[in-house]
Amino acid sequence: METELLGTPSVVLTTRPFVSQARAMSRMRGNPDYGLAIIDHPIVILTHAELLERAHVAAPQVIEHLVDRS
Repeated sequence: METELLGTPSVVLTTRPFVSQARAMSRMRGNPDYGLAIIDHPIVILTHAELLERAHVAAPQVIEHLVDRS
């Protein structure tokens, strides 16, 4: 969210258990509809291949939020 203040379009990447916290933070920052890319949890124990799978899930969400910035 900080990069938005600097003029760089951004999206928050979060895992499912942290969606409510991410939404609360965006509301507190004055942007309740801030773009979130949501992936399954956890990520810390994943292999490289599994992380790539998560990235493939997140990428379309990121693109959608960055392109549809109404």
